[in-house]
Amino acid sequence: MTVLEGNEDQVSIGIDAAVVADHQIAIRGPGVREDFRASPTLAGMAKLTERLSPYAGSLVVVEPTAGTWLPLTMAVTEAGCRIGFVQNRDSARLRQAINGRTKTDVVDADMLARCEAVLGVADAPIPLPGQVGLRRALRRRHHMTVDAHRAECRLWSLAIWAMPDVWRAAGGHAVAQPLLGRWPDLRALWRARLSSITEIVAAHSRDKDPTRRAERIRDAAQGWHEFWIGRLDLDDLAWEIAEMCDDIDIADQRQREATDHALERWRYHWPDDVLLSVLGVGPICAATTRAWWGDGHHLRSAKAAGAFVGLNPSNWESGLSASPSRSITKEGPAEMRLVYYQAANVARRRDPQLAAHYRRLMCERGHTHIQANCAVARKLAARTWAVLHTGEPYEPRDLDGNPIDEATAAQLAVELEVPTDTRRRNRATNPRRGRLDLR
Repeated sequence: MTVLEGNEDQVSIGIDAAVVADHQIAIRGPGVREDFRASPTLAGMAKLTERLSPYAGSLVVVEPTAGTWLPLTMAVTEAGCRIGFVQNRDSARLRQAINGRTKTDVVDADMLARCEAVLGVADAPIPLPGQVGLRRALRRRHHMTVDAHRAECRLWSLAIWAMPDVWRAAGGHAVAQPLLGRWPDLRALWRARLSSITEIVAAHSRDKDPTRRAERIRDAAQGWHEFWIGRLDLDDLAWEIAEMCDDIDIADQRQREATDHALERWRYHWPDDVLLSVLGVGPICAATTRAWWGDGHHLRSAKAAGAFVGLNPSNWESGLSASPSRSITKEGPAEMRLVYYQAANVARRRDPQLAAHYRRLMCERGHTHIQANCAVARKLAARTWAVLHTGEPYEPRDLDGNPIDEATAAQLAVELEVPTDTRRRNRATNPRRGRLDLR
């Protein structure tokens, strides 16, 4: 570990935040060693402010637990102190290095008091009231998105073993999911009108012959119905599929409600947001950026912006071995990481510079789509930070740096599309490298 240089007379303060119990506070410095508790109540916050007031200007390091960081921030700043946060996994590693397997509230608070020197914890900006509400709405939206995806995965897993030919005939979840939502019973699916199945196939796919695919789906349903007779209770199977489809619908509805609320608050606090000028950045990405970054002035550089989102590649070195450009650090909020990944997938189709960067990684360095798209997301975060700092709308440019309009930019990006055989080859080289995990 590298200990950062600092003032020898500086007082270090750590707070082990608690949700139900009292907060544990440790104050360390030359001739100073205090340990006390403060309840999360109004009286406890007043006590904390009073006890920290003699150390105004010091940095208080907190391991955020649930929403306790917000009242602690107010109490600490009222005492004239600064506040910084350290992620749970970082503090856990430091605690294990210092105290091994010993874990108590006093040990945690003492360890947090050392984080300023060991980890170089920086001051955290105080969020505006609108940011706090927007952040919580987007966090709920993120949870609903994850819940919906998990519900879909459960349905896919069941369909793949219970009726794999139906799944393959449908060509994946885009068609299979609405089909099973309408006909969860195999008997009903293979007896359904061909025109009804064709209508769903045409609405959820780009198949040039939806009728032919509908025939294959119905034949597959009939085959698996006959296969399971006497071996599996089809009524139970239909009930389970219907329940899973209901879970997906409920999660999707909750996600839409959270999305609507978040966008409403974002438009209220940031009307005509300049972030929308960045190609690929839509309302959700702009709202998420404002929720966690605000005006972005607490981030000193574009690299700091990428590190905040957790999109920087990690490095590993030992002796003569070195593995640069490994998996991303995932140090930032998962909500920002996911929306920037999704926004990058749009930006590379609209911005020629990002399209060229994506193509170079795919064609020359053998990256998978997920790896290359994470690199594009990192560049997109840097551009968003630049727009926040300058306050000027983003101006698309061609590969030579000349200003162009959005239509021309999109046309140039299309010309840089990665060939299909390259995508297939990169996936086949190492299938596990193509799995997305942005937690």
